[in-house]
Formats: sequence, C-alpha cells, structure tokens
Amino acid sequence: MRKACGIVFSAVLLLIVSAQGTWAQKVKVYDLGHYKGGTWAEPREINNFGVVVGFGDVPPNFYTHPIGVPVFGPYAGQWFDLGTLGGDRTDSEVMCMAIADTGMIVGHSAIVGNEIVHAFAWTPKSGMVDIGTLADLGYSGYNFSLAYGTNKAGTLIAGWSSTEFMGPGSLPVVWTPQVVWTSGRPITTWKIQKLDMGDFTSATGWLAMFANDSGQIIGTATTADGVQIAVLWNPLPRRGGWKIMQLPSFSDSYPSAEPTDINNRGEIVGDVATPDSSTNFPALWKPVEPPRKAYGLTVLPTLAGLLQGVGDAGDAEGINDAGDIVGGSEDADGNYFASRWSTKDPNSVRLLLRVPEGWSLATKVNNNGIATGSYSNATVTENTVAWQIR
Repeated sequence: MRKACGIVFSAVLLLIVSAQGTWAQKVKVYDLGHYKGGTWAEPREINNFGVVVGFGDVPPNFYTHPIGVPVFGPYAGQWFDLGTLGGDRTDSEVMCMAIADTGMIVGHSAIVGNEIVHAFAWTPKSGMVDIGTLADLGYSGYNFSLAYGTNKAGTLIAGWSSTEFMGPGSLPVVWTPQVVWTSGRPITTWKIQKLDMGDFTSATGWLAMFANDSGQIIGTATTADGVQIAVLWNPLPRRGGWKIMQLPSFSDSYPSAEPTDINNRGEIVGDVATPDSSTNFPALWKPVEPPRKAYGLTVLPTLAGLLQGVGDAGDAEGINDAGDIVGGSEDADGNYFASRWSTKDPNSVRLLLRVPEGWSLATKVNNNGIATGSYSNATVTENTVAWQIR
C-alpha cells in the first residue's frame, strides 16, 4: 500500500510538469491493458493530470480491486492497486470509482466479512478510509454505501446508502470534508448527509452520481413502475444544503433518463430510454439560464443516425469543461464503438475506436482532451485504453 501511495503521488506531481509537451503531440491511442498478471480492467474516470482509475482483477487470487494507471510521466502504464477495506469479492460492479485533481480517489469496497460494501476515500497521505453509511446517522439497516463520483476539486463525494448492495430502497447522499485536529495535526474526515428528495418521496430507489466544482450534483430517482427520473441538486449557498429539481425527459416513448456526468459549466450528459430501459440513446442537458434552474434536452445521434439502433444504442458517458462529450453508440451494422460528440455541434457524431469483431466504449474525458475507455474482442477480455481526441 505504501508503494502504491508513493507511485500515485509522484505521478501526479510529475504529470504537471510533463503534460504540456505530451498533450501537444500528434493524436495517439494508448493501450493500457490491465493490472499485471490480471485478465481485465474497466476504467471509470481520468483526472486532468492523466491518471486513470477503475477496477479489475488482481493476482494471485484474482479478486476485484480498485486500481489505476497514469497515462503519461515516469510511471506511465504502471498499474497500482489500492487494496480493499478488508473484504474480498469478485463482482465486476463492486468498485465504481472517480479521481479528483487533488489525487483523491473514491469508490466502494467490501469490508471484513465480504458481504457488506462501504464507500471509501483514498489519498496518498491517508490511504483508504471508510467514509461511512447512513446507519451512522441512525438510519436503521442502512449499512451499505457506495461512493460513485467526486468533483475535480475533491470537495464533494456523491453516492448512495442502502440496506443492501444496489438495493431498491437506496437513498441519495453526499459526503463533505471536515477538518479535525488530532494530536496537534489537522485530519480530514468526511461527513455524510442525505440529499433532499423533494416531492419524489414515492421513488423506490435513488442514485447520486457526480458533482461539479460549483456544487451541483446529478442523479436519478426510480419510480414504482421502474421509470428513471433524471434529477439535479443545486447548492443553496446562503441556507446550506441542496435543492432538488427534475431534468427534462424526452418523450412518452423515452420517459426514462440517466445523467452520467456534469462539467463546471453545468452541462450534463447521459441517456434517455424506453420505459423498460430496453433501448437507450445518448443525451445532453444544457442550462437555459445563468442560475441553472432550467434546462433543455437534446438527444444526440448514434453512429447509425438520430434515434437509430436497438438495445444499448448509445450512451453519453463523460463531458469536460470544453464541451467534449464521449461515450459509445451503435453503427449501422449493430456494432458498438466508442464515440465522440461536442456541445458546439450536438447534431454530429464521430467514431473514436473501431474494434474488429469486438466493442469499445469511452467513459470519461479530461479538460486536456484525453479520454479513457475500454475495448474487448475475441482475444481480449477487457483492456483499458486512452486516446487524445483533440
């Protein structure tokens, strides 16, 4: 663990120096593979210093661990393992993760006993720290928590707490930092609080996902009939806390919606879907006024065309402050490939990575135009990739 801390911390510092020259080079695809000795790796986010984080299997027991890799610098391509909170699992969806520009990494891990999962925050200084559940506030049975995302400043962690992993009774939460003095030294701890649910109290499940540096938080509420409602929590600077609002849905044919990322301009990407979520298309929400209390919705085209494709026809997964959007979509032949859009021209789409007899997906993009994602084919279970989109 100590070695991993040193590698990430040194990588972040050295990337600040080396990034400018590297990003000015010709567009290039970086096949980052997976953790040494493992078989697969799924990336979830990349920060502005080019450090990718996600999860994958780690030898010798091939349990799923939160892992990461710098794209550039002296440690480029060297994967690091953050370990766990004491438990071991092989679930492919246990450790969703995000990384701030401060180097803080968030996610969730099994604790001792392997069954219960808790949210964590990791820094080079503190290592992995359990940041708690709603049971700490007296919510009986809410012993599970999942940290899904953080803002670039590392000042907010968004997620949810539940009575079971991804349970239908999950509640949206946010963690905020507090500094306490211990033995004469400042120590950062994280305070959990339940987010405002407004008039959506009948919702059966909640997800809080990502936040921006302005304090806006995106998420979803699931209705009793299974429709996902896209929601946004806006901060209340004077009163404190957050106020919930609903983001626009597309149509009666595609009433479900799931936001997946938000930038510092308040622009949001995600997807809209049929009532049973059997078919979805990439989407962009943009504020229509400076206070960001009203939004407009644009459905983005897939590689096959606007509203073309079946099943997982398209997802917009990440957006940066420049308005670059990345995700994946189906082409006319039904292949699913990493795709790129832009807020400047939302009516066009570009292919990012074609994989013969396989698939590819872009998950996030940083402000320097470096995106991360993954691909698979007949010989590769799942490899992490990064590429320069501008």
